[in-house]
Amino acid sequence: MVTRNAFGADVRVSRINLRPGIICAIAAVMLLLCAVGRADEPFARNRDYDLQHVKTALKFDIATRGVTGDTTQTLAILRDGTNHVEFDSIALTISAVTVNGKAAKFTTTDAKLIVELGRDAKIGEKFDVDIRYTGNPKKGLYFVLPDKNYPDRPKEVWTQGESEDTRYYIPIYDYPNARPTSEMIVTAPKEWIVISNGKLVSVTNSGAENKTWDWRQDKPLSTYLISVVAGEFHETKVMWHGIPVTYNVPRGDENKIATTFTDTPQMLQYFSDRLGVLYPWDKYAQTSVDDFVEGGMENTSATTLTTDGLIDPRLAAETHEASDSLNSHELAHQWFGDLVTCKDWADLWLNEGFATFMQMLWEEHSAGVDESKYSNWNTQRGWMSQPRIYTEPVVTRNFGDALEYAGNIYDKAGLILEMLRSQLGDDAFFGALHHYLDVNRNKNVVTADLVKAIEEYTNTNVDRFFNQWIYGAGAPKFRIRAIYDAASHQEKLTVEQTQKVEGHVGLFEVPVEVEITTATEKKSYWIKVTKAEETFPFPADSAPLMVLFDKGNKVLKSADFEKPVAESIFQLEHADAVTDRADAAVALGGFAKDDSAVQALGRAATRDAFWGVRVQAVQSLGRINSDATKKLILAALDDKEPWVRVPVVRQLARIPNDPEIIARLSALYKNDPAFGVRGAALGVLAQMKAPDAYDMLTAALSSDSPNDILRRAALSGFGALGDDRAVPMLMEWSSLGKPLDSRPAAIQSLGRLDTKNAAVENRLIQYLGETYDSVRRSAIGALGQRGDPAAIPALEAILKSNELALGSSPQLTATIARLKNVGAGGGRGGRGSGGLPAADGAPTASTPSGGVVGGVDLNALVTQLLDRVTRLDQHISELNNQVKKLEDKMGAPKQ
Repeated sequence: MVTRNAFGADVRVSRINLRPGIICAIAAVMLLLCAVGRADEPFARNRDYDLQHVKTALKFDIATRGVTGDTTQTLAILRDGTNHVEFDSIALTISAVTVNGKAAKFTTTDAKLIVELGRDAKIGEKFDVDIRYTGNPKKGLYFVLPDKNYPDRPKEVWTQGESEDTRYYIPIYDYPNARPTSEMIVTAPKEWIVISNGKLVSVTNSGAENKTWDWRQDKPLSTYLISVVAGEFHETKVMWHGIPVTYNVPRGDENKIATTFTDTPQMLQYFSDRLGVLYPWDKYAQTSVDDFVEGGMENTSATTLTTDGLIDPRLAAETHEASDSLNSHELAHQWFGDLVTCKDWADLWLNEGFATFMQMLWEEHSAGVDESKYSNWNTQRGWMSQPRIYTEPVVTRNFGDALEYAGNIYDKAGLILEMLRSQLGDDAFFGALHHYLDVNRNKNVVTADLVKAIEEYTNTNVDRFFNQWIYGAGAPKFRIRAIYDAASHQEKLTVEQTQKVEGHVGLFEVPVEVEITTATEKKSYWIKVTKAEETFPFPADSAPLMVLFDKGNKVLKSADFEKPVAESIFQLEHADAVTDRADAAVALGGFAKDDSAVQALGRAATRDAFWGVRVQAVQSLGRINSDATKKLILAALDDKEPWVRVPVVRQLARIPNDPEIIARLSALYKNDPAFGVRGAALGVLAQMKAPDAYDMLTAALSSDSPNDILRRAALSGFGALGDDRAVPMLMEWSSLGKPLDSRPAAIQSLGRLDTKNAAVENRLIQYLGETYDSVRRSAIGALGQRGDPAAIPALEAILKSNELALGSSPQLTATIARLKNVGAGGGRGGRGSGGLPAADGAPTASTPSGGVVGGVDLNALVTQLLDRVTRLDQHISELNNQVKKLEDKMGAPKQ
């Protein structure tokens, strides 16, 4: 799965001082946690039965957004004496239950359906439990429908089961450690298309207006991977090795199929060949749906994707990776996550980390090693900048939401697998993956199963590797100092590990490649770093021109390696690996007063063979920000690649009130052939508060462009401009009936303007009640930015409704706590407190809404509280179990 973080971002931890306002915020968090309860179970459950097959028939009531279902579940008893079975079921009305064809007694709670078997059953006995029900799901099953405001919207109904949301539309055992086969029978209007797991058995007429689709998944899957998508879709179908491959998009988006999905057959072939395991399912469907609550979801044989990932043909030439990163990630899950599935959410990295790694692998294969290495370099820098997740292991049960530490189970885990590949070598690594998939096919796994498979295939003990990278936390933070000893002809490298060793973070043992380049030779050496500080001598016939520590960036780390400016320039111009040249470009940004550094960056910004190094050079020039760098940045605007020109444009925001810059940006906005560059230019003009910016933004509202790029840039730009005159226009463009692609940008800007205007606050609160997911997400973020405690009741109502998608609750909880702190005297948020929107006006669901109030980082504080409550919950459960055991032994009466 690819996630969408709606309300916040990881922020740096500030010193905590418990003033009265903060104490109030803590109390608020505790009350909210009590009201909401635990979201996802960190431990796999004990099971009384084995769920073997789920056959479900569904009909949808469009008028009421309701569902009628009849599910027959075949199960085998696992414990002697079992006289009832439980199914997860939330907000479903159960009308009838039969067991083996006979009416059965049943009861319901807020979260369970309990069915009496009528007698004590024995291990191995099988039962068919048929459940008839109705419901109006708030999660799990979603309706995207036309209405009076959007009458031309295609009709869609789709499901999203991860983590534990299948229970909202099917009473079922809803945890990964059950793997039934399934059948999905859906009756829908005859003009609709229905997609589900497995093979299409039949499509039959059902009266004059409907058809019934029968999909059967005859290989086991975890229940969160059960899926239905139904609606007004256009389908394109190709064949790959006799397997149907379909691309389904909402009616009207069919022109985007070729530019979005063209690489899917090649991905199927490459992954099958690289893993030595042929794609394991009967078909592969990729279906793009509107308002999807995640980026993508790997339902078995039937991936669901957001329409945000569809590539307009007019944008294909300026879109660097198209949708390959999303598509390859979700396809990789068909092996890692679907064929082999984590046993519990603590081991979710076995799904997401592998999908992230395979996404990296596809980029390496399709775009080249430089592209992949540069992407990984950026991912590594991003991960190292998140202190909240740094101290938590990849495998952890210290969560309330399965994606609470998404940065670890996706990014860090993917980088760890790339490190393991580097250390084992390709033959051993991919052979081990083949063995892992083969011996665990159609099973649930934990990390120990992967370790066992690797050791069985390679005869290499990887316990230490997994202990420090998967079960341990953090990554090494190196300080490196180099001294050349002319007398002994040695370059001496002193390496310190400076990370704070505490909790799960320890010292690391890592192999590192060091490259020494002198005037006469270039040599590489491998060392193993194991201590807090150690010195490594290397032969060198003369003082080195360049020393590379971890050549090519093979280790997840940060490295503080002070070098003379001349050496960094040499590295920028002569290092083989793009990551080493990128490191040099970043380092040279610290030599603001050295003209040679500036000129070297200017040369790299226009001449380096790899676009990513050119971008890093421009960004360093932007940080230096002088008359000399201005000319060099302007020169980089002539880059042939649009994905380079966009970040170049954004660096110009660092040079305010410059008529030449403003004129150049205005010309770009009007004339650049790339819509993304034009949108970025408009956004930067707004950030710079250019004299004509307000009028330009206003005029841009009437411009048409693919994906509404220019209008969105204008709407976002009003928030950056900070001119309250824009509020009436933003109110208009945020309102019902305006394009759904644009409304989030207008809403986000409303979060930053006229912050004492109650009418704006009330309008944003009103948007929380809409059914459009992107609107609700944007409204939550905007209310957090404004900092008005008046929004608290509405936000609490959403939190308590438990309608939020996976990964959203911690951020919303933090937003509410922050607003409660404001109400308790902790200080009111104001304009600009939430950070700037993307300069190109793209709808950035992850735009941070602020995090430091009264000197305290409440996001970090709330996360700590969530962690502590989670651990307390576990301790209470363990104590209750111990008390019960003691009572049983002593014959004490049970309370």
